[in-house]
Amino acid sequence: MTTSPVTFLPGGTTPGVLLPALRRWTGDRGLEVDDVDCRPLPHDVSAPTTRGLTRVRITGRDGSGAPVELRLVAKELQSARYGLPPQMPDDARAHLDVLIPWRLEADVLASGVADDAPPGLRPPAVVAVEEQPEDRLTLWLEDADPVEAPWTAADTERAAEALGRLAARRRGRPTPSLPGGDFLTTYRDEQLGTWAVPWLLDDATWATPLFGVPEVAALRDEVCGLARRVDDVHARLAPLPVLPAHGDATPMNLLRPAAAPDTFVLVDWAMTGPAPAGFDVVPLVFGRAECGLGPADEVPALLGPALAGYARGLADEGVDVPLADLETAVLAAALLRYPCTGMPLHVLFEPVTDELLAYAARRARFVRMVLDLEPRLTALSGR
Repeated sequence: MTTSPVTFLPGGTTPGVLLPALRRWTGDRGLEVDDVDCRPLPHDVSAPTTRGLTRVRITGRDGSGAPVELRLVAKELQSARYGLPPQMPDDARAHLDVLIPWRLEADVLASGVADDAPPGLRPPAVVAVEEQPEDRLTLWLEDADPVEAPWTAADTERAAEALGRLAARRRGRPTPSLPGGDFLTTYRDEQLGTWAVPWLLDDATWATPLFGVPEVAALRDEVCGLARRVDDVHARLAPLPVLPAHGDATPMNLLRPAAAPDTFVLVDWAMTGPAPAGFDVVPLVFGRAECGLGPADEVPALLGPALAGYARGLADEGVDVPLADLETAVLAAALLRYPCTGMPLHVLFEPVTDELLAYAARRARFVRMVLDLEPRLTALSGR
């Protein structure tokens, strides 16, 4: 709790500048702010376009003088050039700065996406968008105050159905222009083509301590084989129907507010765009295991129910996509998204510790699970 008035809030704004937006949000023209408490929000910020996340608690008085408390989250966005590693060459930095649409989340949330939200799922309420100079802004969002209850298989199926309904409802809406094209094409060209594939096909990579971990080394033939076939895997997506996707609908981004735990508040819209129908099932089902919050072996059991739930959601909104097409999209996207970049390449030059070796082994177990799904994709070719 602060003991003196706050002069500046995240993004450099002030309580006085934010007050009109708070009055609009609450519908209380007489609202006054007395005190503000700002605390960093625990979150693994990996995107170069995210400068910071802050939980903000505002105390004040409503128009009748009664005490009020408002809870918000301030998300500071910035051009990618500010958040990319300082050792990155200038030409690569400039290339990625153009390629990464840093303000996409703010633009999508301000575009009326909430109007398409189905029952049981919605984006966070936008309180204000504060523009700052030099390609920076701050998104002021409601604090969903999520419950801490464990994520369940029933949550996954319910979320998949809601995501299918959302995709169908957003069909035909204008989509943002993405400089590098759709996410999976950009991923193939940038993350895989210019980074992961060349490194994986280099013998020197496999001579490092991390790639000598038995679980990692055992994957060499299969991972390198997949690395040589990423164009073929990507080509499996070409004939599939395309729908709008959130892009990063992991369980961590599907918040269950304490006030309405049966409703998901879908946050972090920085990767939204067109994608093969069913794509949102990928982060939904694989996301917990990918980041170590769930076991890798939970994924195969979740995949079938999630695909069926997504298909039901589409059908409920009058969109019919064959289940085989949805499964093809999810499996092909997972094989592009995870095995090659899931290898411990990003920590290759960090000091080797027991913790890092254990991390590499865990990543390898996740990659092993994803690779084991490829026969399912192959079998779909004969349908």
